[in-house]
Amino acid sequence: MTGTIPRICHLVCLFALVLLQVTQQAYAKEVSVRVVGAAFDLDSTAPLYTETHCVSDNALTHNVLYRDMEQELIAHKVLDYSSGPLTPSFVQHNFYSQEVIAVELRQDQLIMTVKAAGNPEPQEFLFPVSQASMPIVIDAGFDNFVTQNWNALVGGQSKQFQFPFAARESLVDLRVKAARCSYSNETDQCFILRLDNWLIGRLVSSIELGYDPVLKRLTRFRGLSNIGDAKGAGQSVDIRYRYQDMTALPCSLDDLKLMGIDEASDIAMTQAKDGSS
Repeated sequence: MTGTIPRICHLVCLFALVLLQVTQQAYAKEVSVRVVGAAFDLDSTAPLYTETHCVSDNALTHNVLYRDMEQELIAHKVLDYSSGPLTPSFVQHNFYSQEVIAVELRQDQLIMTVKAAGNPEPQEFLFPVSQASMPIVIDAGFDNFVTQNWNALVGGQSKQFQFPFAARESLVDLRVKAARCSYSNETDQCFILRLDNWLIGRLVSSIELGYDPVLKRLTRFRGLSNIGDAKGAGQSVDIRYRYQDMTALPCSLDDLKLMGIDEASDIAMTQAKDGSS
């Protein structure tokens, strides 16, 4: 057990360091803002935060910058799609809660690492992945899963997949199917995403996804956010996405303020010097 904790810390820090290097390489090339989301409280419609999606020219590296209504950076996420369109590795830094979450699919197992505020050592969770099991979808990979299965879903079929849920530190079964939009809209194609467990599903709210049916682009996300509030509590949001008028938005490495990953890099280097690997 004594040798396990340094190894875990080294793993998540080294993973963060690798993603930082990938991000820096991507930003040495051309990077552009592809989409901006505005998040509102699902019930009161009060504005909560924005999310700016910066994508490298090869589309393999995505940075998402989350800012509150005072334009303060509250979270930052780096996704690496090298492993495939459904299974991007990612590291997310939540600056409100000082929490860091990392997820990676490596060969026959999924690795989830969570470092909570006040805990000097991250926790690692390993989930074996069988070739016979349903597809694994990680984070924003759900968008590609929907578009890849578009015709089947619109035709009335439902599709299942497994999804790493950091808040529960588990791998959960989800099901997605087409549904009527709950919000006022005459054109969107909507889908409902819910836990594929009848009992637990009754206790957990589903997520509604709205898409442009022609371009097959995500227009709305209505449900539990991956960004907590200032007190660290979960919040249900209505995110509205736009894909036009992006040229004036910043998307440089300086704008990203990669302080959290820089700190993780320092830790990784310290661990390596101490021989903890």
